[in-house]
Amino acid sequence: MKRITRFFLIAILQVTFLQAFSQDFWEEIILPDSFAYRCMDISPIGDIYLGMRGFSYPGGIYRSTDNAQTWQYLGLTEKPVYALEVCSNGDIIAGVFSGIFKSSDNGNTWYEVYYSSGNMTNIISLSNGYVFAGGVDNLHGIIRSDDFGETWDTVHVFTNYGQENLKALAVSAEGHVYAGTYNMFGEGSIWFTIDLGETWTEISIPDFSPYWPWIFSLAVHPQGDLFAGFYGQGLYRYNFTTQQWTALYLPWVTPDDILFIGDYKIFVGLYQDPNGGAGVIYSEDGGQNFTTLNSGINGGNGGSIGYLFRHPNNLIFALGWGFYKSTVPVFTDVNDNVETETIRSLNYPNPFTDKTIIGWCISEKDKFVNITIVNASGKIILKEKIINNGNYIFHAGNIKSGIYYYSILVGNNLYTGKMICVN
Repeated sequence: MKRITRFFLIAILQVTFLQAFSQDFWEEIILPDSFAYRCMDISPIGDIYLGMRGFSYPGGIYRSTDNAQTWQYLGLTEKPVYALEVCSNGDIIAGVFSGIFKSSDNGNTWYEVYYSSGNMTNIISLSNGYVFAGGVDNLHGIIRSDDFGETWDTVHVFTNYGQENLKALAVSAEGHVYAGTYNMFGEGSIWFTIDLGETWTEISIPDFSPYWPWIFSLAVHPQGDLFAGFYGQGLYRYNFTTQQWTALYLPWVTPDDILFIGDYKIFVGLYQDPNGGAGVIYSEDGGQNFTTLNSGINGGNGGSIGYLFRHPNNLIFALGWGFYKSTVPVFTDVNDNVETETIRSLNYPNPFTDKTIIGWCISEKDKFVNITIVNASGKIILKEKIINNGNYIFHAGNIKSGIYYYSILVGNNLYTGKMICVN
């Protein structure tokens, strides 16, 4: 019975989410130097960092602390920045042309921590201080730091040394690290380590003959399966128990980044390919079905998207041939592993002017309810933990007319709603 309840609850959540698509899903963000950005990262507190292309464009890093409204230039002038990683302790690591730089003061100053003759294009960190990195052009392996990027050593050299380049890194909830490569003269490969880089195991990959399998993206699903995007061959899912690959979204597309929101929602950024589509595809059933999600990107036609991030305010940010954010927040689905109670929520009146009552009914009352209200830009208007009496009166106060979204969290159950304020 609870499984049936959960099914209907998720169905309601999905309808609410899809109804918001009546407007463009994406909104373009105007940046200080248009079309000169190569990489990005978002810190746990919501600061957004963008790495500049360099060479014929300006180099360095920009930061926004106000949801991409304003930007501050952080330095590394004229350095092409290929990768950015904000560590759990707040340190920022930047992969650049010929090495790695680090900042321990929120980007105000930078110092070199690793020098190489290649471009450092991929960096990923764990909460325990371990950082893994690699790249292209004479960087034919993986380097590791165990002190938040202060010192480095080589922990893995690819089989086809001198040919393979690191293209993708991913980490699981358990701290297992995955690496994907491409090879200009042959097949790419996928490797993983379960002991922080001491030993590495190769995963067999699908046969795409006569084409070479090149791995452009990797991500670990919350349930443990590995998702991989292959150049020109689509999106695949690998199950470690069966050791089998399943095709999810087929040629001729190149998934360049993969973002999971809970167990079911999946956003995939596509690399612009002459033979296939580009932009973003989206699934709300764990990858069984996908739909194009390009409204607001290049007039709906899409374009290369290489980075997808979820901001702490639940907006999705996308970087590629432009910089975009979602016009609506995206919430995590109900946890599939948790037995759930029915939550029914509505607000009345809707639309409202001065106040509206948000109500809910659950079969077994919890003592407290967490309620969050955000505007259409993702800015948090209200976030409170209140006694669970079945309703909450929201007073409009000085808020502007517009669309607002609320979420009610009771234990492990989440329900979201949409309301309109008309002043």
